[in-house]
Amino acid sequence: MYRGEIFLSPRLIGKRFEDHALPVEFMADFAALEELLIELAKHKYLEAHPGRIRVPRGFSDGVSLKISSIEDGSVISNLVLVSTFAVNSLFVGFENIPSYFAEAKEMLLNAVSSANSNEQVNLPSRFITYFNRIGKNIGEDESIDFMPFSPERGVILNKQSRRKILLSANANAEFLENGSWIGVVSELDKQQQTFSFRNNEIQISGISIPEEHKETIYQAFSQYENGIHLKLKGIAKFNASNKMGMITTIEHLDQLDAGDIEVRINHISSLRNGWYYGEGTAFDKQRLNLFLTLFNLNCDPIVPNPSTYPTVDGKIQLEWSTDLYDDSLTIDLTSLKSEFHSLRFSDEYENIMNLDLNLIEDWARINDWFKQK
Repeated sequence: MYRGEIFLSPRLIGKRFEDHALPVEFMADFAALEELLIELAKHKYLEAHPGRIRVPRGFSDGVSLKISSIEDGSVISNLVLVSTFAVNSLFVGFENIPSYFAEAKEMLLNAVSSANSNEQVNLPSRFITYFNRIGKNIGEDESIDFMPFSPERGVILNKQSRRKILLSANANAEFLENGSWIGVVSELDKQQQTFSFRNNEIQISGISIPEEHKETIYQAFSQYENGIHLKLKGIAKFNASNKMGMITTIEHLDQLDAGDIEVRINHISSLRNGWYYGEGTAFDKQRLNLFLTLFNLNCDPIVPNPSTYPTVDGKIQLEWSTDLYDDSLTIDLTSLKSEFHSLRFSDEYENIMNLDLNLIEDWARINDWFKQK
């Protein structure tokens, strides 16, 4: 068994990687990366041997990428190239296999670097489709840095550079992306076992109903008039204009009430300029999603679901009102600086807290306030 030096050290960058743990879904990305590198290595071998029409039998047998360690720094996965025969002299002609994989790695890095620099991507079209699987789990504020120890090279795969690679061979190509969407089940076809999913931005019809999610989808449709929404996580197909055409795979479904903070944030994200009688500007979706992520991570379950509203000056306001008290939290999405205001009706006691929601300890102050009630 030959176990070489570290072959690649891709770094996952983003909020959800700050606990230095590798999400299981990214194992599929690494599996696709391994397949691509093997095919690129075969390509480089055939380039070096123009008289051959195929690689030698067993060329890639026993060759694999393995995660040798995971380091801090969001998440850095050290990948080593492992071969069962690469240094065995009995296999004549196989001694240069590591060099073909090194060339394959350079092809990969050059393609990502070119896309990241708005340059032409020089990758044969038959290899482009692998990027439907590599990077499909990257969120809007996330990326994979394939050369974290050489940042000047700029080998960063994010949603934008990945799309450039996928469209480089065919400007009208379709591509797949993982995502999460909130909407309602507006139509149901029991005979065809399909449904329609809709929100303020998308209307997708003819989505196949997986047996394991059938009951949830049926329930959401029956509660359509009551405002029941679905939070759907899965894989969707997009066109070159980045318009969603179809949801191809459903991985997870959750039911949400109409007033759930996730439903309200989704609605606020769809507002356009002039949404309030000609006033009010559109909201930054990434900032809204960052706030929602922080809320879900840091708000104790004891905190009731708030009513959530946009403000004309570009902030959002959370409100908790009962017969006993009236609480509100107004958030500046740019800085996450916030003001919490509470009024207790029985004695007109007021509590005002200036908070920075970038800080865990300030979320703890909100949690403590509701625990005292």
